[in-house]
Amino acid sequence: MAEDRKGRTKLYIGYGLGFLCDPCCYNFIALYQILFLTKVAGLSAAHAGIVSSISMMADAVFGLIVGKFSDNLRSRFGRRRPLLLAVTFTMPLAFSMMFRTIEAGEGAKLAYYMSFGTLFWISFAVCFVSYVALGADVAKDYDDRIILDSYSKVFSTIAAIVATALPLTAIDFMMDRGVRESDAWFSYALLLAFIAFAGLFTCWNVTRGYEKPVFGEPEKQGISGFVRDCVQLMTLKPYRKIILSKISSIVSNITFSGTLVFFISFVMEGDPRFTVLLYTLSNIFILFLVPFIAKTSLRMGKRSYVVISQLAAALIGMLFGIIGIRRRIALVIYMLVFVFGQSSFWQLCNSNLYDMTDWDFYKFRRRREGNIMALQSFLNTMGSAVAIKLYTWMLEFSGFSATAATQPDAALTMLKILFIWVPSFAALAAGYIMWTYKVDKHRFMLLKEHLGRLEEGEEGLCEEKIAQIEEMFT
Repeated sequence: MAEDRKGRTKLYIGYGLGFLCDPCCYNFIALYQILFLTKVAGLSAAHAGIVSSISMMADAVFGLIVGKFSDNLRSRFGRRRPLLLAVTFTMPLAFSMMFRTIEAGEGAKLAYYMSFGTLFWISFAVCFVSYVALGADVAKDYDDRIILDSYSKVFSTIAAIVATALPLTAIDFMMDRGVRESDAWFSYALLLAFIAFAGLFTCWNVTRGYEKPVFGEPEKQGISGFVRDCVQLMTLKPYRKIILSKISSIVSNITFSGTLVFFISFVMEGDPRFTVLLYTLSNIFILFLVPFIAKTSLRMGKRSYVVISQLAAALIGMLFGIIGIRRRIALVIYMLVFVFGQSSFWQLCNSNLYDMTDWDFYKFRRRREGNIMALQSFLNTMGSAVAIKLYTWMLEFSGFSATAATQPDAALTMLKILFIWVPSFAALAAGYIMWTYKVDKHRFMLLKEHLGRLEEGEEGLCEEKIAQIEEMFT
C-alpha cells in the first residue's frame, strides 16, 4: 500500500492509541484493586487476594489459547482485528464493573468481583495478543517497527500518568465536593474505561486494510498441535534470547518497584507518599526519552542501543550500591537511571518480536504472530510470578515486617540488595543476552528482500546473501 509520510504518521498515531488500554487498565488494577476491594468494597484482605490472583491467571492461560486461535482465524475482516473489535467493548465494560460497589454478602461480593475480574483478564489476553501481533503487519520494515513502537510508548506513558499518579487526587477532589467514595472510584474507573475504548476503537478503525491476508486452510486445533508449535518456536535461538532478556528486565523492574516504598520508609526513613511524586517525575522523564531512544536506535541499531543502555544503567546502579542512597536527590537520580534502562529496553522490545515473525516464516513458512506473542507473554508472566515469590521470600527470610515501625539490620541490608543490586545485575544480564543476539538491520533487510521476492513468485537472493541471513540467527 503506497503511502505518503502524512498517511504513515496517521497510521502510527492510530495504532499507538490502541496501547492506551494497557496502562489505563493494567496499571490501575495493579496499584489500586486491592485497596478498592478492601477499603471501599468491603471484602476481607484474604478474599481480595483471591479475586486478584485467581482472576489474573485467566490472562496467562487464555493468552496461549488465543494466540493459536488468532493465527488460524480466517475471515474477510482479518485474523486480529475482529478479536480486537470484540474486546473493545468487553474489556472496558468488565474493567468499570470491577470498581463498582454492590450491596451484598461476602460470598456474593466474592462471586461478583471474581466474575468481572475473570472476564476482564480474558479480554485483556485477547487484546494484548491481537494488538501486538497486528503490529507485525502494520510495521513494514526494521526502522518502521522502531517508529511504530515509539508512538505507542508516548501514548502508554501519558495513560500511565492518568492511571497511577492522578487517581487518588481526583477521587479526593470528588469526595470533597460531596460525591460518595464508592461513586468517586466508579466514576474514575469509567473515565479510564472510556479512554481504553476510544483508543482501541481508533486503532481498529485506522488499521483497516493493513493486516496481511493469510490463505489456505486453517490448521487443526488441539493440544498436540499447540505443543508442537511451542517446541518449534523455542528452537528459534533469537526468540529464546528475547524471552530471556525480557525475563531479566522483568526481574529488574519487579524487585525495584516492589521494594521502592519500603526502601523510602525504612532505609531512608522518609514519607512513602514521596513515591507518587517519583512515579510522576519518572513518567514525564519517559516522555522526553521516547524521541531520544527512537532516534538513537535508528542511527545505531536496536541491538547496539539496548546493549549500551542496559550496561550504562547497570554500572551506574552498582555505583549507587557502593556509595549508598541516603538523600532524596540521590534516590531521584538513581530512579531516573533505572527508568532510562527500562524505557530503552521496553520501547524496542516489541519491534524485536516483530522481527521474529519474519524469521519464523522464513524458517517454517508459517504465519504465527499470535503464537509468538502469546508464548513469550506466558513465559514472561511465569517469570514474573517466580520473581515476586522469590523477592518476597528473601524479605521474609531477612526478618522484614511491613507492619513493624523499625526493621532489623538484616532486613535493611536485604532491602538495599533488592532495591539496588538485584535490579542492576538483572539489567546487566539483559544487556549481555542482547549482546549475544545477532539480528542487525543490514542482514534483516536482506531477509525481508528475500521473502518479498518469494512472495512475488521471483527467485530468492543468492547463496552468499542467504548465508549472511542464516549467520544472523545461528
